[in-house]
Amino acid sequence: MPSKSAVTSKMAFLTMLPCVIVITLFCLAVPLTMITIGITKMDDCEADPRIPIWMIVIAVRETQFSEDGGNDTLVDWKNRRKNNKSTLFAFLGSFVRLIQFVAFVVGCFWVFGIYSDSDRCNGYVFWTSYFYCLISIIFYIVGACVLGCVCCCIAVLSSD
Repeated sequence: MPSKSAVTSKMAFLTMLPCVIVITLFCLAVPLTMITIGITKMDDCEADPRIPIWMIVIAVRETQFSEDGGNDTLVDWKNRRKNNKSTLFAFLGSFVRLIQFVAFVVGCFWVFGIYSDSDRCNGYVFWTSYFYCLISIIFYIVGACVLGCVCCCIAVLSSD
């Protein structure tokens, strides 16, 4: 007979599995939708023809899971950092993320910049990119607030 902790562990896994599946499908649906709209409506935004291209570039980056990961990736990164003292890869990774963030910000400026001329852009292109920018900005702000709270808590706890 399995132990009580093994049964509890399996129940926790089975309880979280639908949530993980839904989140994964959502995280794949958003970039696939942006890629599809960006490709099919490439020439349908007279207000700013760069927006469909931006949608494709951002969506392709969103689908690249190999670079990102959960806690295992962080632990693996810490182990690799101990074994390999090279900072070149850390610098390049940070530089790439900085470029991606700048591309996101520039794209949001393009999208918000044509708000008054949104009738000259395909509705799918404009509203998909508009809501993507809004939701992403909200997540960035919430993430920054959480990070700030964690840093404050660590500072308070470490000062004792």
